[in-house]
Amino acid sequence: MQPYHQSKQLSKSTFRMSKDFTSFLYFTLEANENLCFYSTLPFEKAQAHRDIVVYCTPELKDPFDKVIKHLMKRAKITVLSEQLVLDED
Repeated sequence: MQPYHQSKQLSKSTFRMSKDFTSFLYFTLEANENLCFYSTLPFEKAQAHRDIVVYCTPELKDPFDKVIKHLMKRAKITVLSEQLVLDED
């Protein structure tokens, strides 16, 4: 896979997890500065889960995957989708 500066591609992953676990996910991602960027997708207030979309560069995909796999040992995290997308800046 080409590095980001050549390909302008990002890995885009969408995850579903318990609303209660999202704070820990955000804390963990913030503690691993510059690993990725993320956003919570729209939700209904009463929903028990949240869907989170995460973007990372090809160079950081492996370290990001290791963090997510480790978190999956602590909570149920479902991978809803994974794809490469073109970064349109």
